Parts: sequence; structure tokens; C-alpha cells
Amino acid sequence: MTPRESEIMDLIKQNPTISQQEIADILNIQRSSVAVHINNLSKQGYILGRCYILRDEPYITVVGGANIDIVGYSNEKLIEKSDSNSGHVMQSSGGAGLNISENLARLGLRTSLISVVGEDERGKNILAELNLLDIDTGNMFIIHNSNTSVYLAILDENRDMNIAINDMDIMEKFTPLLISKRKQIIENAEVSVIDTNLRKDTLKYILKNIEQKHFVDAVSVNKSKKLIGLLDNIYFLKANKSEAECLSGMEIKDEESAKLAGRELINKGVKTVAITLGAVGSVYVDRESEIFIKAKPVEVINPSGAGDAFMAGYVYSHINGCSAEECMEFASAASRVTLKSARTSSDFLTVKNVEEEIVGVK
Repeated sequence: MTPRESEIMDLIKQNPTISQQEIADILNIQRSSVAVHINNLSKQGYILGRCYILRDEPYITVVGGANIDIVGYSNEKLIEKSDSNSGHVMQSSGGAGLNISENLARLGLRTSLISVVGEDERGKNILAELNLLDIDTGNMFIIHNSNTSVYLAILDENRDMNIAINDMDIMEKFTPLLISKRKQIIENAEVSVIDTNLRKDTLKYILKNIEQKHFVDAVSVNKSKKLIGLLDNIYFLKANKSEAECLSGMEIKDEESAKLAGRELINKGVKTVAITLGAVGSVYVDRESEIFIKAKPVEVINPSGAGDAFMAGYVYSHINGCSAEECMEFASAASRVTLKSARTSSDFLTVKNVEEEIVGVK
């Protein structure tokens, strides 16, 4: 950092909303010179995004998908062919990366989302929603002549997933070259959270070239296959039963077989693993220990965002120095809070509500 850049940093620390012109007037230099210095500070990772989030303020980066979620559910038994089903349709911002970012922000953690959106109304709506939650969007990429991703899910009368379709072509434009422009931002974060909506070569670039504790969400069976050959670069992996079976090559029937699958993933190089087993519970495995957290009863309104809440809950408790068992308890409770919400990212996900959820079911 040059002496001039140090002066600019001091002014920003005193007033994070200061304009470039105000900095120029105080230092008696041209505004264009200030812009150059701020650009250099951003490239070095000292400043995040457009809102002057400074590096010495702890933050988390989330790299992954951001899209519009459209969820429909039937009032009665789902008629799957050649007929219409009466029910309800809801639309909200979604995507694993975006959901995790929102959940982390609601838990009080400073978060920067790195993703791609189109130059369309859906993209603008996503950015506006993130800004309302004080999530840094300055590291997002707006892709011209591309549509923002859309995820469509149909639930049955029990609110269980029946079928889903995703239109995420824009993620193909989220290249290693783009993510290399955010390398220092990711390296300077407390932890990095990644979802597998990314291209395989982009995932590989992050895991192989960016030094960080990488927390990875497997997202789906098909997308989790991108992690094959990269497992030894993952600090924490969250996978559901099917994803864990795919990555471990082992069948999971119960708690014990889930622990064996987790152990196999550890042998493949992952440092820590959490496998969610739906109504059964969840399993944690690392090199020294195995933990089973039994599921608690919950009235499910929308299951779509439960895994993202689990990941956010785990990251929150990990950063706050909790034990592995405490992390799993908090993550499971965060998941239950979200299951009871119609939105994939629940407005009710707060530390207070999660802690009350933990106390209430013990």
C-alpha cells in the first residue's frame, strides 16, 4: 500500500460513505486519481465492492448461484398428467449461493456474494433484495445479453418436491477468468462458501488456486459430480443422502451407513463432512469423531431452502468457535426454522429464533 493509498484508507475508515470527490478535495488531488487509487485498493483486497467494506472488518464470501425461485404447490393430491392442479404459486429470489448469503446476513454476519445475474428486471430485483439485507453486491458480475437464472419447483400436497426445472445457462459465463478477478477478495475472507452451481473449471480454479477454508454445498446429485477429483481441497462438505452416496460410492440406509459414507469422504480428502438425512437427522464426520443429530418434528411449509439454512447455520456457529456438535445442533435448528417458512430464505432466521428452536425441542 502506497502512502497516498494509506491516506485514502484512513479517510474511508473515518467515513465509509465518503465520496471520491470529497476525498479528492481533502487531499487536494484530482477525483480521477482517487478513482485509480481506490481501484488499486480493491484489486489488492483492501476494499470490497462499491460500498467501501474494509478488509479489516471480518466478512464471508459466498460464490454460487443467484436466481429467481418460482415454487408451486397443490392443495390436493397432485395430478401429474394432462390436467391442471389448484394450488398456490410463489416467486422470490433464490439459488443456493444467494440463499446462503441472505441467511448469513440474517444471522448477523458480514457477507459478500460473488455471482452472476443478467441485465434484466430479475437481475435488478435480486440486487435490490440483497442490498436491503446489507449484503455486499459490489463483487457481482452483470452479464449483458443474458437472462438471470430461474428455478421452477412443483411440490405435492405434502409440500414434498415432485419435480424441478432450472434455467441456469448464465452460469456457463461464470468462468475462471471472472473469478480470478475476485481472488484476493475470497482469500481475505474469514471463510469461503461455494455451491456447485458453478462450472467445473471454475470450481477447480477456486479450490486449487485460492487459499482459504472452503465450505462447499453439494446442491444436487448431478452437480455434486463436479467435485470428483477436488475433494481433497474442501474444508467442509455439506451433502444430502443422495449426494453423499454419489461422492462416496456407498449406499446409505441408516445412521451407521451414513457415518461410513462420511468416513469414506474423509479418506478421499475432505476435512469435515455433514450429511443430512431428512426426517432421520444428520451425521457429522471428521478424522477424529462421528456425531449423529436426531431430527426433530417440524411442520414443513417449503423444503426448498432447508439445506441452505443448514449451511449458513453451520458456518455461523463455526466462526463463533462452537464445537462440532454445537455447530450441527445450530445448523439443524436453522434448517427447521426455514422449513416452517414459505420462502426459501426465511425472514424469521435470526440467532434468537434459532436458539429458541434449539431450546424448545430439547
